[in-house]
Formats: sequence, C-alpha cells, structure tokens
Amino acid sequence: MKSKILSTIKIKNLAKKYFIFLILAGVIILGSFSNPIFMTLRNQRNIMLDFSIPFILATGLTMVILIGGIDLSIGSIISLSGLVVGMLLPKTGILFAIIIVLLMGASIGALNGFFISRFTILPFIVTLSSMIIWAGVALILTKSIPVPITNPSFRVIDHGSILGIPLPWIYSLVIFILAIIFLNFHPTGRRIYQIGNDEETARIAGIKVDKIKIGVYMLNGTIAALCGIIVTSRMKLGDPTSGGDFLFDSIAAVCLGGTALGGGQGGVIGTLGGVLFMLNLKNILILNDVSIYIQDVFRGAIILISIIILNIQNQRRK
Repeated sequence: MKSKILSTIKIKNLAKKYFIFLILAGVIILGSFSNPIFMTLRNQRNIMLDFSIPFILATGLTMVILIGGIDLSIGSIISLSGLVVGMLLPKTGILFAIIIVLLMGASIGALNGFFISRFTILPFIVTLSSMIIWAGVALILTKSIPVPITNPSFRVIDHGSILGIPLPWIYSLVIFILAIIFLNFHPTGRRIYQIGNDEETARIAGIKVDKIKIGVYMLNGTIAALCGIIVTSRMKLGDPTSGGDFLFDSIAAVCLGGTALGGGQGGVIGTLGGVLFMLNLKNILILNDVSIYIQDVFRGAIILISIIILNIQNQRRK
C-alpha cells in the first residue's frame, strides 16, 4: 500500500515537472487535425531543421535563469557574432574567425556576470544595457549593412551532415547531453540550483556564488556566439538584426519548460519540451495562414501565461 502511494506521488510529481510534454502532445494532435500537411515527413523535417538554434540558445538561458538571473543580451550577441565572423573570414580563415567570435561571446557574458555580481545590480538592468550597447556596436561596425559570406566552406557549419544527420542536430544533441550531465552530476551544476534556491544560504555554506555566476553568464555568452555563427552560416550573411527574434522565444521556451524565473527549479529536459512546443505552434499558425502580427500576439500571450503559471506553482511550493 505504501509503495503504491509513493509511486502515485512520484507519477504526479513527474507530470507536474514535465507538464509541457502533455501540452506538446495536445498541440501536435491539434496540428494534425488543423492541416493535413502538418504531419507530413517533409513538414516535420522542416520543424526540426529550425529546432537547433532556439534549443541551443535556450539551453544556455536555462542555466542563467536557474541561478536566478536573466540575460537579455543574447540577441545582440548573436547579431554581433554574425557580423564579426563575416568580417574576419576573409582575413583569418574559418577556424580563427570562429575562435575569436566564441571568445568575444564569452567575454561579453563574463562582463555581464561581473557587473551583476560585483556591483549587485539586477540582471535585468545589466543585460538590458548590454543588449543596447552591443546592438549599437553591431550597427556601427557595418552602418546597418549586412556582411555577405563568400566562403563556401563556411556553409558546412549549418548545411553539413554526418551519416545523413544534419550538423545542427548533432550540435543540439551534444549540448543537451553535456547540459544534463553538468546540471545533475557535476558539483558546480548542483550549486547552480543551490544558488537559485537561496543565494545567501549558498554564500554561508561556502559556495563561491560570484565566481559561479560569472561562469554561467560566460558560458551563456559563448553559446549565444555559437548560435550567431550557425545563423550566419544559414543565412550566408552577417545581419546586424539577425538575433532579434530569438530572445523572447527562448525565454518563453525556458519558462514553458518549467524553469522558474526566480531560479532553483527546472532543467534542460523541460526546455526541450518548451522549444518543441513553440516551434510546432508557430508551424501550425503558418500552415493555417495566420497573420505574422497575430503570431506575435500569440507569442506574447504565451510568455505571459507561462510566467503566471510558474508563479502560481512557486507560491504553492512555498
């Protein structure tokens, strides 16, 4: 009897934790009835080809939110990274251009983390300022003119494959596995949850909170720069506005996946469900000829509803 009760409680907890996958299943069923094209192999492949960049970006953002932060600068980092890699390619070649851009992303992330931890400024304020600064830098560098990519080998980053598997899927899988291992089995990963739950208690326990915060923001900046490289390879040009559409979709996906904005609760498995939900919903709206402006209304409403749901769950937990 006791074991049955425990198993029931466990199932209920799992259902609450990964509720997004139940919603995702409902959206897929809705899509299959709304348009016959939705479930075709070609359409599902198109959805999955769009999956890699938002998922990789949302994975980094998940860690930032778990620690009790937020990063609004990732869109600007994507745009700036695309421009810089495009400018460097003719001079340095692919490898050095990628290394420099990844280091640039890491440096921007580290600066965000430094100002947040050293001066105890709200992450929203720091990263909002960072977003504006680096978006401005991107526009200044090129005077708002996109940088064309003429190196055909650079396209392999997004368009290449191994054994028929597109490289972006492989990037996503590797980052997904590494994130799960890091957050669940590495001591620093577990400390991220501790800091997110109660920062002051974590400090008293001897955890180097500031150092871990800077590291998390640095990692997130690196991931955003990687996404900028992939976006540029896909578009075949560096666009100073290319990162604008990714920020709020990533936040929505992380929140829908069950990661609490206050930190300490959630993970990348839920984020996976959140990204898939957003992509499938967007695809359904496009297939049914819903206006792009109405799509924006849906996206905004989803972010608001997901935050309200998470706040209610956090209040019940407390």
